[in-house]
Amino acid sequence: MGGDLNPETALRVRSRICLMIASAFLFGLAGCNQAGTTTKAAAPAATEAEAEAEEGEFPEFAVAPAELANHKVDEIVNSLRLNATAVQLGKKVYAANCASCHGEELGGTREAHAPNLTDPDWLFSGDHLQTGGVVKLPSDVEWTVLYGIRTDHPQSRGLEADMVAYLPDNRNANDTKQYGNQRFLTDQEIDEVVEYVMQISGQQVADRAKAERGRVLFLDRANCFDCHGDDGTGNPALGSANLTKPELYLFGSDRATVLETVLHGRRGTMPAFEGKLKPEEIKAVSVFVFWRAGRDPNPLPP
Repeated sequence: MGGDLNPETALRVRSRICLMIASAFLFGLAGCNQAGTTTKAAAPAATEAEAEAEEGEFPEFAVAPAELANHKVDEIVNSLRLNATAVQLGKKVYAANCASCHGEELGGTREAHAPNLTDPDWLFSGDHLQTGGVVKLPSDVEWTVLYGIRTDHPQSRGLEADMVAYLPDNRNANDTKQYGNQRFLTDQEIDEVVEYVMQISGQQVADRAKAERGRVLFLDRANCFDCHGDDGTGNPALGSANLTKPELYLFGSDRATVLETVLHGRRGTMPAFEGKLKPEEIKAVSVFVFWRAGRDPNPLPP
C-alpha cells in the first residue's frame, strides 16, 4: 500500500489514535469526534485508583502541565502530548471551577442559566477569519474563560449587547443611553412579538394573525432583528440566542417566561478567571471544554 490516505480515511485513523490514547490516558473519557458532530462523553469507567495508575502509564504521550502555558490553545489541540495533558488537567480544573454552574457532564443547568457546552450552539464565539466565525476554536473558549461574560474587564464578552428591557424602568444605564427612557412598544405589540417568537420556536400558537403582526414588529420597531437576525437564529458573536431552538433559551421558553424576558430584559453573566487560575489551567480547561464538545481541531481542508 502506498500514497496518501484519502481525507475520510485519514480522519478515521486520526480519530482512532486519539480515542485510543485518550481512553487509556484520560480516565476513560470519550475520544475525538469528527467535524460538525457533538457526542456526549461516556462517564469515566476507571476507579480513582485505576485512574491514578493510568496517569503514568503512557508518559511519552504527555508533557508537564506547566508547559501548556508556552503554547496557544489552538496549537495544543493539534498535539497528542499537549492535548493529552491539557484534557487531563482541564478535567480537574472544570470540576473545581465550572461544574457547579454548567453541570458535571457539561450539559448546563437551568438553575444557574448556564448553557450546554456539549452542543454546537456556542454563544460569544466566532473568531475564525476564513469562515467569518462559523468555525469555533479553542481560543473562543479561552477568551470567555479569561475575561468572562459582562464582567468589569474591558475585554469581557457581552458588554456591547444584552437583552434590553422593553419596560424603561428595568433598563440599565447602558441600555437607557442606547434606547432612551421611553417605551417603543405598547403592551399589545409586545404580546404580538411574543406570539411570533413562540411561532418561530416551533411552539403552539393560538393566533396566527397576531404572530404575523409580531413578525412585522420583530423586523422593525421592536429592534429584535438587530441582534437575533431577520430569521431569528441569533448572532453567536454578540451572544444573542437562536430563537428557533427553544432548548437554548437559558431562562425558559414557555410563553410567560418569554414575556418576562421581553419586559424585564436579561443580562447573563459569567465570572472572569484571569488571575484566579494559572495560565496553564486556563488553557487546559479551554481545551477540555472544546474536546468534550466533540469539535474537530482541523475543521477545514488545508
